Amino acid sequence: MSIERLKKLVLLGDSAFKNETLEAIQDYGFVHIIPLNEYKQEAQTNHYEELREALSYLKNSPHKRRLQTPSHEFHQKQLIERVLNNKRARASTIDEIELLRNRIKDLQPWGDFEYPDLAELSAYRLWFYLAPISKIAMLDSVKLPWKILKESNGFYFLLVIAKNEPNEDEVPFARVHVGSRSLSQLGDDLDAALVKLEDLNAERESLTRWIKPLTHSLDKTINLARMTRAAGLTLDDEDIFVLSGWVSESSVSKLEALRNSSNIAYTLTDPDEQDSPPTLLRNSDRFGGGETAVSFFQLPGYNSWDPSVIIFFSFALFFAVILSDAGYAAVLGVLLASFWKKLGRSQGSRRLRNLAGAIVAASAIYGVMIGSYFGIALDESGFLYKLKILDINNFAVMMQLSIGIGILHLVAANAIAGWQHRNTLKSLSNAGWAIAISSAYVLWLQYLKNGASISFYSPASLVFVTGLALVLLFSSDRKIHSLPDLALRFFDSILALYKLTKAFGDVLSYMRLFALGLSSASLAVTFNQLAVSASESVAAGGFILFTLIVLFGHVLNFVLAIMSGVIHGLRLNMLEFYNWGIEGEGYPFEAFKKNQ
Repeated sequence: MSIERLKKLVLLGDSAFKNETLEAIQDYGFVHIIPLNEYKQEAQTNHYEELREALSYLKNSPHKRRLQTPSHEFHQKQLIERVLNNKRARASTIDEIELLRNRIKDLQPWGDFEYPDLAELSAYRLWFYLAPISKIAMLDSVKLPWKILKESNGFYFLLVIAKNEPNEDEVPFARVHVGSRSLSQLGDDLDAALVKLEDLNAERESLTRWIKPLTHSLDKTINLARMTRAAGLTLDDEDIFVLSGWVSESSVSKLEALRNSSNIAYTLTDPDEQDSPPTLLRNSDRFGGGETAVSFFQLPGYNSWDPSVIIFFSFALFFAVILSDAGYAAVLGVLLASFWKKLGRSQGSRRLRNLAGAIVAASAIYGVMIGSYFGIALDESGFLYKLKILDINNFAVMMQLSIGIGILHLVAANAIAGWQHRNTLKSLSNAGWAIAISSAYVLWLQYLKNGASISFYSPASLVFVTGLALVLLFSSDRKIHSLPDLALRFFDSILALYKLTKAFGDVLSYMRLFALGLSSASLAVTFNQLAVSASESVAAGGFILFTLIVLFGHVLNFVLAIMSGVIHGLRLNMLEFYNWGIEGEGYPFEAFKKNQ
């Protein structure tokens, strides 16, 4: 749960063994390379992109054959060409099927017919129109030969005979393009296209047996590209080459092992003020789900701190408050249990699995605390009712709770940010904000309790003013060398106080927890009531109607609650919390390593 401390590496090696040295560095995989030279990518074929596209296409196949390793010579180029040809042909066939189905749908109302030869009609042609029944009187103005073939859906299907296409004055209706092929011919074309698609799908399934060697080839291609890029980022002389990069303090032992096995020399130094090191987060898999969320949104700067653990727990809490139902939490738990093993195949999926487990646990506990189980009213004499601590319909208490959660979240952000600046006076500004926000909450609670004006000399008021004074005095780090510097610093402090309105808005943002939780619980109750009312209003089939409404309603409410939990849970963490606790935006530590 920290940002790994980095050392700046300058490595010198023998130019004669540059490739061997770089390959060894890539094997260890612990250096983030700093460009010392402008890398100019050589003109290459699109082999890598074609390989990646072919492999992705095969992996997405719904049915796969047993993976195999070729026992004979593996013609990769021909195989990739065959896969991509299959992909293009399949896409073209699917488009053709869709087009034929639409043509058949459009032509069916006109019936199955074939055009006679043009000579038989003395060069006259057939033109097809849809005429609204409400405008039947306009047919009297049509002087060309016409006939109504049928009537359907408020339209007359009109046939007009003319040598050239009539203009709008001659036939004032919308023309229909029926094409030159009959309905039966289109049906034959559709059957042929469907057979072709089946053959292409069978070929695709057969080609999936080559996923393993293609994956290995893709890894080799990626590793070679990384090696080529790394070689282009070094400074080279006739005898030596220089490579610069960042290494973590925990990887210094690997660097020493590399020095013992290779002909290199190196120096390690701490980052200076001009450096901008990458951000390398270190978290255990247990709480690594928070790191995944942080990495997806915005990495903190190198000199900031790692919020992964706080975001892990706060996201689970926010999700639970928004879900607001122990029954829904149980459904989530069943879904998670069914995918538990599948989610343990990689480090990333294990981290998300642990985060999902925390969400399920928090949701179940909070759901029991508010006594919500699929919106079913509890028996007051029952065991579950005795576990109920909060009444979600008590708006005053729930509003105080949701805002209180926001206060704790923002106070924690300022407290940790202050600890990061503990060696500077700016830490007092963070402390001032934490004091001002928490004391303002106390003042609000006192106002709600007493219902009267608050004395300026009350302890909470004095603490609030003290917090603002700290913000005013220590928000700016501008050096004072003259009177204008003093004026500018005072102006900086006034601007800092302007964040008071932002603090007010950010705290109120946490009311969405209560609002979304209440809507989720209320919708569950409403769907139950609708189901009961509907079943009682019909004499036959009441149980079926009840079941359909309950299933549809709760599935819809469950999906909406999940979406709200993810979106707003991330928003409160990544916007409100980040704005108060994290300074600067980092970029990821990308180790020069091999794909395995």
